[in-house]
Amino acid sequence: MTIQPALSDSKTYQKDLTRGLYQMVKKDYESAVASFTLVLRDNPNVYEAYLNRAAARSEIRDYDGALSDYDQAIKINPNVVESYIKRGELHAKQNDFPPAVEDYTQALRLSPKNSTALINRGAAYKRIGEYQKAINDYSTALKLDAQNYDAIKERADCRALSNDLNGAVEDYEFLLKKNKPGASALRFQLGEVLLQKGSKGSADENFRQVIAYHTKNLKGSRKSGEAYLQRGLAYAKLGETEKAIQDLQDASAWKADETVTRYNLGRLRLSKGDSKGAIADLTEALRLNPKYSPALMDRAAAYAAQGEFMNAQKDLDAALNGEKTADGFYSRAMARLAIGDTSGAVSDIGEAKNFGAQFVTNKRQALQEAISAKEAKGEKDLALADLLEQAALVDLGENNGDSAEALEKRSLAIKEKMMSKHDPKLAYSYMMLGRVYMKKRSLTKAEALFRTAMARLKNNADGTQKFAIFNLEDCAKLLIQSANQEDAGAILIDTRAARALSSMNERALAGDMSRKADRAIESFKKKKRAAAQEEVAQQNASPEAVSARPVEEVAAAAIAPTRGNDKPIRDKWALIVGISNFKDSSINLHYCAKDAKDFYDFLVTEKNFAPDHVQLLTDSTATRANILSLLGNKWLPRVAEPDDLVVIYFSSHGSPSSLDVGGVNYLVAHDTDVNDLYVTGIAMQDLSRIIKERVHCDRVMVLLDACHSGVAAPSSKGLARAANVNVDTIVQGTGQLVLSSSSPEQRSWESKRYQGSVFTKHLIDGLRKNGKLTKLGDAYTFLNEEVQREVMRDRGVLQNPVMKSKWEGSDLILGAPPARPSKGIGNIELPDAPRVSTTGGGEPSKTVKAPPAKRRK
Repeated sequence: MTIQPALSDSKTYQKDLTRGLYQMVKKDYESAVASFTLVLRDNPNVYEAYLNRAAARSEIRDYDGALSDYDQAIKINPNVVESYIKRGELHAKQNDFPPAVEDYTQALRLSPKNSTALINRGAAYKRIGEYQKAINDYSTALKLDAQNYDAIKERADCRALSNDLNGAVEDYEFLLKKNKPGASALRFQLGEVLLQKGSKGSADENFRQVIAYHTKNLKGSRKSGEAYLQRGLAYAKLGETEKAIQDLQDASAWKADETVTRYNLGRLRLSKGDSKGAIADLTEALRLNPKYSPALMDRAAAYAAQGEFMNAQKDLDAALNGEKTADGFYSRAMARLAIGDTSGAVSDIGEAKNFGAQFVTNKRQALQEAISAKEAKGEKDLALADLLEQAALVDLGENNGDSAEALEKRSLAIKEKMMSKHDPKLAYSYMMLGRVYMKKRSLTKAEALFRTAMARLKNNADGTQKFAIFNLEDCAKLLIQSANQEDAGAILIDTRAARALSSMNERALAGDMSRKADRAIESFKKKKRAAAQEEVAQQNASPEAVSARPVEEVAAAAIAPTRGNDKPIRDKWALIVGISNFKDSSINLHYCAKDAKDFYDFLVTEKNFAPDHVQLLTDSTATRANILSLLGNKWLPRVAEPDDLVVIYFSSHGSPSSLDVGGVNYLVAHDTDVNDLYVTGIAMQDLSRIIKERVHCDRVMVLLDACHSGVAAPSSKGLARAANVNVDTIVQGTGQLVLSSSSPEQRSWESKRYQGSVFTKHLIDGLRKNGKLTKLGDAYTFLNEEVQREVMRDRGVLQNPVMKSKWEGSDLILGAPPARPSKGIGNIELPDAPRVSTTGGGEPSKTVKAPPAKRRK
């Protein structure tokens, strides 16, 4: 080190600095720190004192102080190569490799042929998985010194890790010729590379030579724990597991490094499939060295093998706290994926890329090879589904949304067939697909999947519902960023309620994002308040306005009880869906769209439904996203209040439960893929949950003119012979009333006598029976008789409509006028822009408009 002249008392400065250096040699680091501090007290610009005090502080583990001293030394003199190298070494010592790389790079700018900086930077690149960059640095160092053992050895390791197996073999063989004392260790590593190449014979020969060398040393009085350890590892490579275990146990008895021995015993047991034994050995290794990252990583793998993914994540968290590596982040991403923490998994894949992009690329290639191998054998099992999902996660991290979507759908298709519908892993996969849709900015689809997962995980004992909440909040953040305040508020008001119920603060929104969330929620509530104020104004209307109300409305409001569902109906809303023409034209029906339009006209003209209170979706406008958006987000949750009546009418195909393992029935939207129902259909059980959780009113009437029967006959609805929807399962969710067009074992038929559904035609006629005040019970009696009579006479089979409810109070009168009607909210932006407006014709429109209709006087 070149020492600059002192800036003040040179004699004192030199004396204190020399004393400090002498104390460093004697390893009296505390005293050395004091001596260098004396130098700096009177000579604050002596960078050598900072540099040496940093080294002393590092020895006593005052890393923050050391880093501060290195910073100051560089500030005083930024042209000293050693300062950057030493600071880089300190960063590496703390497993903080990216800034270490930066420091070594700065040293090389000042001294391009500095072999220490090259080798150190190569080591840092190796630790973060940037193997090719490490190889380049080692190769450059070898141009300066072709015999540098460390550079050749490290380059060989990196070549092996980057799959340059021929290059690795070349380096190891060169070292074997030059380094006979270390031949045993080198032969072991050469054997590992040859195994990777598929040269098993050559690999085994190297392992046998390792065994022979240590067997010779173990004869007589030359026994040692290290020899048993190394021979045991060689036996393990040859597949001689029992001999390997015996040697490792002997290594422990002969006082080999117990941490390393127990770690390797654990690894060996894990490779045998003995995850329980592996956990025991690895736990002992970690008792001896709690921060031993390799043992933490392998114990995490053992926990994962036992399905204990929470414990696996804890070990991986600990490993990453000690040493941040691409392997650690990648492994934790997979553990998080397995427990449903898709948000954390996506984040960890990103970190893995930052620490080692090539490492992640290699992992993705290995996944593809495993997938191809299973598919070649025809093994479409849950193991394949897991591989597909892992590949989807990696592709999502690579911003390849289309590939991720295709892989995740393939994974889900397998899981749907092989898992119970109540298996939480299905909900985890829905969240994974939701993350894919988030990446593709299909936020409506993402929200629907996350909400489905949140509902299914509500009662999960392990608390994994929180991951659905995290995903919904991530979705809300994107909506806030895109200025969709109300949509974000609709999500956040629900997630805050869910957090409050479970007293959960984990990953809570904070700081500026918390304030933005408050504004979004307030924006969502604003329309509710405006609607409430308008109702108050209507209630305080002039006597002339009151007297202008229809006489039946005044009478109904005057005599209506206020108990349960006998309270006056404040307002009435209806969502009507009918689909005759599907995206898949092979499943088209005749009259569903017409039936929906007929029912719309009936409600508006005869049953006191305001035109702007009824939404009609037919054919191409009736996509899954549009239906769910109106039902669960952009319309009904924003307009319907507790004392309102909501009617939901659906006329289309229904899927048979036989198409879904677990017996889930689906309603078929315009864009539903009948081969991909779990993503593109509307599960009937989920329909009831959406109504219960999102439509905040006490009266809901669901009318289903869709069944799950038939053999694709032109006049019957259904995709295959099976059974109609079981209304018992649907009504449980809404707590209200469901009317289905036929019983579970029957078909629903279109008429031979007129253009339309037998059910819808007689439903309308039954509701007309006694005018506007027809009770639903009377209408149902008429409907049941007339449907049964017509279908029996025309087709010789039975069709019996089914009504189930949890209705409380008097019978529903659909035509009862609303007591305190409010205005609608106008046009609604929907996720799937329809090709034509919902009026049934005209120019393409991005909004839903109520079709024109006149009230019957």
